[in-house]
Amino acid sequence: MCDLDRSKVLVAVGALVQLGAEKKESIIPDAEYVHLQIVLKKIPQKDVTLKLKLPHSIRPVTSEVCLFVKDLDKFDREYESTIHHFKDLFSKKGISSITEVIPLKSLKMEYKPYNAKLNLSNSYDVFLADSRIIRLLPTVLGKHFYGKRKSPIQVNLQAKDLAKEIESAINSSRCPISSKGSSSRATVGNMDMSHAEIVQNILAAVSQIAASVPGGAVNIRQLSIKTGLSMSIPIYMAEGGPQDVTLPIKEKRAVVEAEEISTILEAKVKVYPDGRIAIIRDGDDKTDTKKRHRPSVQPKKKGTQRHTSMMQRRKKTTQHRKNTTQQRKSATQQRKKPVQQRKSTTQKRKTATSLKPAKRQRTK
Repeated sequence: MCDLDRSKVLVAVGALVQLGAEKKESIIPDAEYVHLQIVLKKIPQKDVTLKLKLPHSIRPVTSEVCLFVKDLDKFDREYESTIHHFKDLFSKKGISSITEVIPLKSLKMEYKPYNAKLNLSNSYDVFLADSRIIRLLPTVLGKHFYGKRKSPIQVNLQAKDLAKEIESAINSSRCPISSKGSSSRATVGNMDMSHAEIVQNILAAVSQIAASVPGGAVNIRQLSIKTGLSMSIPIYMAEGGPQDVTLPIKEKRAVVEAEEISTILEAKVKVYPDGRIAIIRDGDDKTDTKKRHRPSVQPKKKGTQRHTSMMQRRKKTTQHRKNTTQQRKSATQQRKKPVQQRKSTTQKRKTATSLKPAKRQRTK
């Protein structure tokens, strides 16, 4: 773990608050938040998002929260019933922190244009999403949310203590560790909090980041605190370089070697970790693989009402297709008749012309 001096962190927070008081007239909301900036020695191989549980809420009282929910009836074009359902649920549970509820269907229909998504991302401070639709949102929301670090926070709307679930999601913070750069940032407080509360949040965040960051606490080069518009105030600086950090290596797939089998002549066997068995015969590159198949679905019994109605529908569909094909054939034949008549008329004319006697030339 990073050895942070609490007294030095308190001094740095005081200096940051004093620096923010001089720029209090700024109208940009991002200046109200306190961010912890992390610089790593070695960049990880893949992106990681660390969830941080902080002792004090980092959101101001005036924060506006938007919640994306699953549609109650996905076949119904109207989504007002879904909005009323969740608003009534929150009022019964005593939840007043949700400002707006947007169903998935409304998100796809009303916020499809570029400007609509951009305005939506700028309208709210925090975005939450039902855990049942969280995997569908990246393609719907796009870079307006995930590129601006406003990606929705997952919540379980079927939890027993729904109020605690939502408050925990709103008050928590996240630290995205990118594989494209060494610098990352996490929100740890706001300027309306006391100095002691901000310090406690910083110490809790640093403890969790040091335990979960790829490479461990040794991989942290520098820690600083800042607001949206202020300069960075360092609170920790480490010695050493990337050579001191060992990142976790991706586990390679184990190579399964063929072993001799006594029950089959001139053959070997491979047993894979997932239970597959492959028999390799000498002089043959192909393998006989025995897999664990799922039990087949039982066919529908004949004579049941469901089976009878299904067979009747199939017969009607087949008969309808036959009738349609016959109609098409008769229409094609009707179109061909005038063509045949014109051909026969032309042939008669040619025949009549050929039977006429040749004109005699007049002699002078």
